[in-house]
Amino acid sequence: MATTIEDKIALFTKVLIERIEQDYAEKREKLTRYYENRKSEIIRDYEQKIKNSVDNATRNATVKKQQMISKAKSDMHLAVLKQRRKFVERIIDEVKKEALSFAETEEYTKFLQEAIKKVNSKFSNDQFVIFSFSPNDIERHKDMILNTIKLSRSEDNFKIEEAKSISGGVFAKTSDDSLEVDFTIDTIIEESRKLAGEILSSRLGEGWQNVESR
Repeated sequence: MATTIEDKIALFTKVLIERIEQDYAEKREKLTRYYENRKSEIIRDYEQKIKNSVDNATRNATVKKQQMISKAKSDMHLAVLKQRRKFVERIIDEVKKEALSFAETEEYTKFLQEAIKKVNSKFSNDQFVIFSFSPNDIERHKDMILNTIKLSRSEDNFKIEEAKSISGGVFAKTSDDSLEVDFTIDTIIEESRKLAGEILSSRLGEGWQNVESR
């Protein structure tokens, strides 16, 4: 079921990106116009200086012009990168909100059960394992959690704890901290940052390349 929630995150991310593509395009175009105008102003200014300067001054003016143009391009590049980072954060925030709703569904109950089985399989039967769940999951799914763990682990070989830092899923570790397995919703979402970045690059990459090539 790990694939199920990751697929859900990917699908939700793609839907959200479609909603912000127009916003992104408008901001990108605005940045491009600004820096293109700035570049033109710099060129006109230094072309006039070149006409009125001796050879040595002309060379210096040309170098300065290129430096100013390079700085304008760099400023535009950084501005667009900053905007892309904002979009990724916006996606992650929306996914976190969606995850809160997902935790109240029957589908989530199935996900949690499968997550427990998967995590439990990472430990040997002779290891004492501490399982951590969100307060909400312990309140709503305590019997299911207990019964699922007991399917493959004896009652005297594990402990269940409440962790307020967890919003969903399961975190488990051995009593001596020699092995930890993190299958929490929070971690899955954080790992989806890379996925969000890849989707942004694939969906907006063409426009981004156009900006970078200017």
